[in-house]
Amino acid sequence: METVSLAGFDIRSIASSMGRLERHAAGEHIFHQGDPAAEMYVVISGRVAILSHGQLTEAIEPGDGMGIISLIDGKSRSTEAVAHTDCELAVVSWRKFRFMVEEVPNFCWYVMDELAQRVRAASNVL
Repeated sequence: METVSLAGFDIRSIASSMGRLERHAAGEHIFHQGDPAAEMYVVISGRVAILSHGQLTEAIEPGDGMGIISLIDGKSRSTEAVAHTDCELAVVSWRKFRFMVEEVPNFCWYVMDELAQRVRAASNVL
């Protein structure tokens, strides 16, 4: 089976240029389960813990995205995100996310890869 290579696709620089940068201290909540969603996040530096019902499901590393599912389905956040270390995030609005899906080469592949990682992480917890 042939896979799509994302080599050379730097989501951190794209997300930084399309969104705004936020810094979070270790232990700080980025979003809570049940919060409304209006943006996605890309980790520029540091690590973020993703928790579901208080249980760690995944550690998000630089270059990884989060909050994508809620942007796609329009529902509230299904998990919570907590800064595991001091971190810097690019925050991309729904409007810019939509633009990136339609206009930025390979962004759709990035999104699908991120979604596949979330499904696999959730399956590993079950």
